[in-house]
Amino acid sequence: MDTNTLAQLRRKLTRERAELIATLTTRLREDWDKHCDTLTVTELIKESQGLPGAIRCLGERLEKVDAALCAMDLEIYGLCADCESDIPLDDLIKDAAEQRCPQCRASNYYHHDPATRRATTSPRKSV
Repeated sequence: MDTNTLAQLRRKLTRERAELIATLTTRLREDWDKHCDTLTVTELIKESQGLPGAIRCLGERLEKVDAALCAMDLEIYGLCADCESDIPLDDLIKDAAEQRCPQCRASNYYHHDPATRRATTSPRKSV
């Protein structure tokens, strides 16, 4: 991946991270009376876990975006978290926080249905 594309993706993730932190902080304060203006990102993510619906989804997205930025800092961005093969650039442009290559996403035994936020199992491949 060229340095210009990487810089664009970093800017996109950095903006999204800031927006997620602001939204999550506001929602936790207004909806749950939690005072989290001084929390770290990790603490903010933990606060969102176990809460219903949109707040939990915001925390999950923040965790994914933060992980992508950390991968950039470690110079392993764009490598699949499971098999370490390259994630196609088109996938990263579509979702800069993508952590898995298409093969690993397709073969993952557990899939999360965004409509219900429930884990479903895919049929196991026969050996």
